[in-house]
Amino acid sequence: MRIKDPCKYEGKRVLLVEGVSDCHVIMALCGVCGVPENFGIYQCGNDVEALKRLNALILQADGPEIMGIVLDADSPDIMNRWRQIKEKPELKAYLFPDEPTPDGIVVSGQKGKPRLGVWLMPDNKNPGMLEDFLIELAPQDGIEAAKNCIARAQSKELTCFKEIHLSKAVIHTYLAWQDEPGKPLGQAVTAQVLQPHTQTAKAFIDWLQRLFNP
Repeated sequence: MRIKDPCKYEGKRVLLVEGVSDCHVIMALCGVCGVPENFGIYQCGNDVEALKRLNALILQADGPEIMGIVLDADSPDIMNRWRQIKEKPELKAYLFPDEPTPDGIVVSGQKGKPRLGVWLMPDNKNPGMLEDFLIELAPQDGIEAAKNCIARAQSKELTCFKEIHLSKAVIHTYLAWQDEPGKPLGQAVTAQVLQPHTQTAKAFIDWLQRLFNP
C-alpha cells in the first residue's frame, strides 16, 4: 500500500514551500505549537517551481480558498525577492505593501481570488534561508561555538561550501553535537533541540494562524 506523501497536499487550504526540509520543519512547529491541522503543505522542489505553482493555483478556476507561500529571501537583497512576488502579473488582484512586513504578509484577494500569505525566510527583513530561521531557534552560545569551529576549519582550508550556504554549515554543525547527532531539522524542532517557542518561531506561527485561522 502506497503511503500518501504528507508534503504533497493538494486541497483548498495549502501552504507552498520550496523543499522537503521546509515542509518537515513547519509541520514540526505546528505540532509542537498546537496549530490546527486545517491546511496542508506542498513542497515544490525549489523556489522557481514554488513560484510557478503559485501562478498556476492563482489562475485555476476552482483553486484553493486560502494559500500561502514560504520562500527563502536569499542574498543579497530581500527586496529582489519581494519584487519577484508583488510584481507578478498573475497577482494583480492583490494590493501588496511596498515592502514586506516583519510579521509576514496576509492579503485578501479580489475578484474571487484566494486569501494569500507570503513569508520570506528568515524573518521578512533580512536576506537568508530556512537555516537562518533555525539558527534563531538554537541557544546562541551554541551557535557562536559552531561558527567559531567553522571559522577555524575555513582558516585551515578544510571547507568547500559556498559562502551563501554558511548558515547551513552552522546549524548542522550545532546539531552534530546534540544527542543523536545529525538529527533531521524537523525532528530537531520536535525534540526541542531547536526551541519552537522563541520570538522568531512565534512570529512565524502567528502569521500561519492569521492566514489559515483568521
